[in-house]
Amino acid sequence: MLKKLQIDIGDMALALTIWLCSLPIIGFVAIPLFGLRSAAAIALAAFFVMMAICWGICGTQALKRYLHK
Repeated sequence: MLKKLQIDIGDMALALTIWLCSLPIIGFVAIPLFGLRSAAAIALAAFFVMMAICWGICGTQALKRYLHK
């Protein structure tokens, strides 16, 4: 299915890598200020935001490629 839609997995891997690299920053800032539970919630929210942005960008690009064929 991914080949049919011409979606590049590299974009999703890049978003995941950026999220993983942002975890120490979230930890150093959020844990002292808000506590461990809130830091975990912030990290989880950051994950879902990055994935939604990536899916939005990749989905619109795939749709444009599919419609212009």
